[in-house]
Amino acid sequence: MDMFIDLGIKLIVSFFGLWIITFVTGRKTISQLTPLDFLSSLILSEIVGASLYDDKVNLYHLVFALALWTTMSYLFEKATTHFVKFGYLTEGRAVLLIDNGKLNQKLLNKYDMEYKQLLSMLRRQSIFSLTEVKYAILETDGSLSVMRKPEYEPPTAQDMGVAAKPDTFTVTVIDKGKLLEESMLGKPIAQGEIQSKAREQGFDSLEDIAYAEYGDDGKLYVYSKREVQD
Repeated sequence: MDMFIDLGIKLIVSFFGLWIITFVTGRKTISQLTPLDFLSSLILSEIVGASLYDDKVNLYHLVFALALWTTMSYLFEKATTHFVKFGYLTEGRAVLLIDNGKLNQKLLNKYDMEYKQLLSMLRRQSIFSLTEVKYAILETDGSLSVMRKPEYEPPTAQDMGVAAKPDTFTVTVIDKGKLLEESMLGKPIAQGEIQSKAREQGFDSLEDIAYAEYGDDGKLYVYSKREVQD
């Protein structure tokens, strides 16, 4: 009888403990999980699973393990949020596989991606030819984000009988006041040009910029720290 009571208490503590960890570290859908998040969830399941049926692990051990893991996860999540380079190191960066219609074979080889795999991911977005793609980005969660060439966007400009107006492709160049060298693999950032365009918009110090994107139209889109809520 005592065994069932002990098991029941551990299950209740585990249930609320896991809920608290999810709430504290931030709720994410499965598609948003990074490799680190996935490994973390596996380790957490091992902690809970092992403690439930091991008589040597009592309730205090379980609470201590969950509390310690919650603290570590919270601090790690905050570190990846506040330190940009550390975030890229732990969570990776998006990878530009197709740049303005041109395949980056070097990055395809680096990430062991074959053409048939790339085409399979494109077909899931109703794209059946590489010729339709202007930009393709391999996201950190393994998904593929695609921008079609304007003439292939539904409904097509050809069908409408109007000139195609291309969308603007942008990359992150400034994050929390820090000028990045390469936020997306395959798309280096011209730092001198970014600094010059920021000064043209009245930003003598990049520290005043919360976030900025640079488009292939040559424009810098800036969000100052005054415009962004904390």
